[in-house]
Amino acid sequence: MEHIADVEKVLMNEIDNQHGVYLYLEGDAWCAYERSAYYLARLNVPVVLQKEVIREGYDVVLLKALFAVDDMCLPLAPKTELKRVADDKLQFHIYDSIEGFPEWKASQLNRLPA
Repeated sequence: MEHIADVEKVLMNEIDNQHGVYLYLEGDAWCAYERSAYYLARLNVPVVLQKEVIREGYDVVLLKALFAVDDMCLPLAPKTELKRVADDKLQFHIYDSIEGFPEWKASQLNRLPA
């Protein structure tokens, strides 16, 4: 993620995200952040988790899940529906409620290298 404006958009999408997966095209990978990353992991989508450290005026560490563009297949996971499509963004709706994000994030941040 390159620009602070992008960080703000991601944070706005994720702050109260209860039933969505927001994917962003970054190079040759689809990336999801925070709750979207958690939902992908819980839906058993094969992702690689990383820490995304934001510095310019922010002291924020985001969890990032990514997978290669070539690994994308639809449906993304059972009980998901594609809601929005753009050249570099996708949004999926999840029909099941998935709880436990704060605990998962804390455990992942402790496991992942800085």
